[in-house]
Amino acid sequence: MQHIFYNEDWEEIADNGDVVLCGLYHRYWNSDKTRNQAFDMFSGRILDVKEKKERGISYFFQQLDDEICENVSICVVPSHTKGETNESGIAELAHRLAQNNRIDKVNYLIRNKTIDKLAYGGSRDIRVQLGSIGVNPDMKVEGDVVLIVDDVTTSGASLEACRNILLEHGAQRVAMLALGQSV
Repeated sequence: MQHIFYNEDWEEIADNGDVVLCGLYHRYWNSDKTRNQAFDMFSGRILDVKEKKERGISYFFQQLDDEICENVSICVVPSHTKGETNESGIAELAHRLAQNNRIDKVNYLIRNKTIDKLAYGGSRDIRVQLGSIGVNPDMKVEGDVVLIVDDVTTSGASLEACRNILLEHGAQRVAMLALGQSV
């Protein structure tokens, strides 16, 4: 079976069907609108990716590029907005990762129904995700080994829904990676 990661620990996590995490993400603001004292440099780099800032995209590219095997198809969790092409910071990072002997499938997964943004209280139910994500009919993943990436995960429902869709459409193997786990 083709590996997705050179890092054996990450490969084992992927084999178990769990999300590979680069670290923890602490929001900048608390729910009471005070600054979160736990917000750190790593969380700042994730926020940079979310805001499509070069500093964050370059940081994570340097962290991830040597960890992902060749010939892996790279996909991303689509935006919460229907029909929007994925031009987010995580999509830019994924495009760059795909350039190094990997396959760019960044726009394979598409949102076919707008959902409430998860960070603002949208449903984390996997059924909501499954009912709102489709595939680009101009691309195929049949037989591919795929890495699906997201910037921040909380429950893993979006990543899991995308993983299920990719497998249903013939992907041979799918691993999930998030830059940060929201805490």
